[in-house]
Amino acid sequence: MLRVGILGCGTIAAKVCDSLKGNKKVVVEGVASRERAKAKKFAAAHCPDAKVFSGYEKLAASDDIDLIYIATPNTYHYEHTIMCIKEYKNVLIEKPFAMSKAEVDSIFFEAKNRGVFVAEAMWTSYLPLHLKALEWINKGRIGAVKYVSANLGYDIANVPRLNSPVLGGGSYLDLGVYTTNFALSFMGNDIKVARVFARRLSSGIDRDTTYSMESEDGSILGNFYVTMCADTDKDGVIVGERGKIKLTNINNYRKIAVYSPDDTLLEEIDAEKDYNHGYVYEFESCADAISKGLIQAPEMPWARTIRIAQINDTIRSMM
Repeated sequence: MLRVGILGCGTIAAKVCDSLKGNKKVVVEGVASRERAKAKKFAAAHCPDAKVFSGYEKLAASDDIDLIYIATPNTYHYEHTIMCIKEYKNVLIEKPFAMSKAEVDSIFFEAKNRGVFVAEAMWTSYLPLHLKALEWINKGRIGAVKYVSANLGYDIANVPRLNSPVLGGGSYLDLGVYTTNFALSFMGNDIKVARVFARRLSSGIDRDTTYSMESEDGSILGNFYVTMCADTDKDGVIVGERGKIKLTNINNYRKIAVYSPDDTLLEEIDAEKDYNHGYVYEFESCADAISKGLIQAPEMPWARTIRIAQINDTIRSMM
């Protein structure tokens, strides 16, 4: 049983704890916040059997914790991750993994030197329907990929964190990492940013961002957009030489379907009924990897996180 410590008591952390209730591989063993009252309230609501820690340092130093889930604001991910790694704790870090490639490189350097497991909590990469879409492509169901598109938008502009440069706000860092991971998953790692357009507030925060990517050899084109000002359809499509794959809700797949060139439906798979509890897959992947002595998650290897960080740096510089 993998004993997990929750570092940061926000909305995503609450969803994670709710997903893990009754899991046979993973248990929430501890919860930490800077404010003990907040941690106690969080634990009572989402993981009543977990131990409450006053301060992140005590959680990181606890012998009762096998893996720490970093769920603090974006700009604190690096600081809190390094603290945990120095205590030889395995770490799962909420996206975006860090604020720059330099921070990502530093985290992996420290983890490799200590033999510590580290993974990015890009939960979509661990979902069964994501893996099924990759399987279809690898089996040649649609032939060579030629075009990829995806969008992700929510009406969440009133969320204070998203409007704070200090906390790493903005639509791209909150949502664009999903579309970029989608691009890398289905276009491959050898892609580059072609163009970027962002509507920015006076604070520098991007309210929405549109960007295009292409493979280095020019054979695949990708178009993506994200916004924190409107609810979009959140869908994605992968077009190949011999058909296409459509994915409903790229942030938490509801359904995937493969079509022939004339749009005849060939196969369709719906998500499991408890798709809202999909965070469980990334934690089970961590449990399996750690039990095998691995320091990377097969579904989200370090090379993928590094490429996302590189692209993030490029897109933000081109806004």
